[in-house]
Amino acid sequence: MLIQCPSCGTQAKIPDSKEGAKVRCPACQHVFVARPIGAPRARASSDPTKYFIYGGAALVALVVAVIATRGSEETQYAPEVAAAEEPEPEPVVDALGWDGPIVSLSRQLHAAAYSRNETKLLSKLDEEAAYARFLETAEVAEGEEPPVAWSALSEGERVRWTDDYIDGLLADGADGAVLGWEPFDGSVQSLADGEALVHLRVTARDASLGLDDRWTAWTLRNLDGESGSEDRWRWVHVERFLTPEELAALRRGTRKKTERKTLSDGSVVYESDIRAIPFDEGVPAEEQERLNSLVDRFVADLDAPPRERTAISRELVDAGKVSIAPLLTKIASITEAMPDDMTQSPDDLNRIFFLHNTLREITGVETTFDVSVEMGATKERILSGVKQWYGWYDRKYRKFEGREIDANPLADDPDFQPQTPEDERRYRRDLEEQLKAERAKQDG
Repeated sequence: MLIQCPSCGTQAKIPDSKEGAKVRCPACQHVFVARPIGAPRARASSDPTKYFIYGGAALVALVVAVIATRGSEETQYAPEVAAAEEPEPEPVVDALGWDGPIVSLSRQLHAAAYSRNETKLLSKLDEEAAYARFLETAEVAEGEEPPVAWSALSEGERVRWTDDYIDGLLADGADGAVLGWEPFDGSVQSLADGEALVHLRVTARDASLGLDDRWTAWTLRNLDGESGSEDRWRWVHVERFLTPEELAALRRGTRKKTERKTLSDGSVVYESDIRAIPFDEGVPAEEQERLNSLVDRFVADLDAPPRERTAISRELVDAGKVSIAPLLTKIASITEAMPDDMTQSPDDLNRIFFLHNTLREITGVETTFDVSVEMGATKERILSGVKQWYGWYDRKYRKFEGREIDANPLADDPDFQPQTPEDERRYRRDLEEQLKAERAKQDG
């Protein structure tokens, strides 16, 4: 009897007695019921007596086949087909995991982007949902008309918008979220109301760029909602996903480029933008709350007894490096609310002065900050003194371990030339302190 695999078409010869038995195709491993080529498939019958007739005939055929097999050496199984074993159970696939349909579609989209298969990307895009998301995040400049709804767009406008959206997905280089990146891990992070958020761990396809692995976030939507089938998933949005650790590093790494400035009196200083400074990664939430509360109390009541303010300052100094972020952030919030001429807000200047002194105790750093307007402190010098703290933060904070690490930010500048006697004294004193610190390290 000649049979044919219904999956790959491989043909083989087997004994007629094997008709109706399960066999496994050696070419593609497909398991099927052996039938002669061209034979119709057996159909269920409603006449129960036929089962007895067929059963008896099968029994007789089986006995004859056994006798024939034992008595004839010419009847052999064709080498291409072997008797089938019971099929192994299909492995359980996590629907939200790497091999699930949602993550699988995200991986296909990465591959389509890499091969610049815009047809595939377009066929798997939920255009209307993508446009709705665009409307939610669109920034409208003053005087501009806001974008209209999807239903109000002409067919040509829809095509142009969709083309631009696909082009955004195909952005190249390190800033692109998809094109230059290959996924190797990932899963569905959330699934609700027929919308899924997928995080894929990706690696740069071009290893020569020296880029670290990162995450890509896909938003997908099922066209039929929660009851939709697997082939009804479409993508809506894609972007680079930043972990909380990466966000903290970026905020900390949003260090500004410091500027070297010469003040009107000849003093040379380093300045940077005044801004809120985040806590370092790993600082417990309870500790952050405690330190923020201490800083708030520290400057809340200017008429508080000095002993009370000194006690708070001591707690902040004892906390050390971790206090620097809330102290600088408080300075930024006070400065932001002050008038352009800071000399017109003496209470706020005093608050900054208290914070300045505490930072100086923690770090050992000196700036030109001075609130004594009567003694010649100018608006320029006051504002510069504040900006110098942020210049120190941008240049020195990462390596800061204690007072002995840093003193004057000018001391390690090989091009620095003191312009005034005050600069000369500070420069020499700070060099001496740094030399002492280096000797202490070597001796230790």
